[in-house]
Amino acid sequence: MKAIRYRTFGGPEVLEYVELPDPEPGPGDVLIETSAIGVNFPDIRERLGVYNRAETRVGGVTLPHVGGLQVVGRVLRSGPGADSALEGRKVMALMAKGAYAAKAVARAEMVVALDEDADDVAMASLPCQGVTAFLALQACATLRKGESVLVQGAAGGVGSLAVQIAKALGAGTVIGTASSDARREFVRSIGADHAIAYDRPDWPQKMLEHTDGRGVDVILETIGGDVFDQNFECLAMLGRCVVVGSTRGPGQPLAPRRLMAKAQSLSGMYLPSFFQRPELIQRALRFLADGMANGSIKANVAAVLPLSRTADAHGLLERREVQGIVVLDPSV
Repeated sequence: MKAIRYRTFGGPEVLEYVELPDPEPGPGDVLIETSAIGVNFPDIRERLGVYNRAETRVGGVTLPHVGGLQVVGRVLRSGPGADSALEGRKVMALMAKGAYAAKAVARAEMVVALDEDADDVAMASLPCQGVTAFLALQACATLRKGESVLVQGAAGGVGSLAVQIAKALGAGTVIGTASSDARREFVRSIGADHAIAYDRPDWPQKMLEHTDGRGVDVILETIGGDVFDQNFECLAMLGRCVVVGSTRGPGQPLAPRRLMAKAQSLSGMYLPSFFQRPELIQRALRFLADGMANGSIKANVAAVLPLSRTADAHGLLERREVQGIVVLDPSV
């Protein structure tokens, strides 16, 4: 089969378009013939060797490596103990590695069947970022119907899906932040009630105006730096802040006693940690598939490229030349 592999860490040039043996599904696995493959920033960080640094405190990559976390395709066969009812079905899957290939292995517990008329490309853009957003809101923040939500970096991949998922889960006011007028207009177009600039010093006051001074119940934090500390000016009594990312760096340490005055809480979200809870992953995938089917969630696909041009896909994302997910077509 054709696949993208790298044998050393580095820039997009280390990605090789190669012929590899078909993988074999192990116990609890299914083998998927892929039709669309989503590209994510974690794929790039893996390729750069970021996750192999001690300070990242996450699992590393063993070389040589076939990257990629999400696919849509058709199940060819199941391994021992896996659900044989998936055989022949179109599916969406999240996996730890191996997606950049014509055939990929996934745990059956992290796969959901799709309708035959589901758009393969659109669905392949969802799993990593959509599951992250869903679990941050549900498993970490336990968002309740009618509660207010602030999504930092709401024009990004996780943020834009978090806005839509929060609305689909019954949130009341949803506020998104973004760095430009065009990106804020995009945030409003996907369902946010308000969009504000996080790079202005008075953004917390602007946010509080939209909640009558109360603050929001849930914050999804993706920016870090000085914005991380400012979040707590905007968090209501019993509010929950979930750290999903930190594009500006970690910011200053938070004094734990700061959380006591309003009984607030702080938690973190790292998607691979949830691989030990596959039932939550599957629940999130099912929510995304149903949301696409009923129109409450819309995919944001920036480009579709052949699998052989995976290096170009990585370059587009690294240079911030696209807004949305790049999807790979393994058939060309």
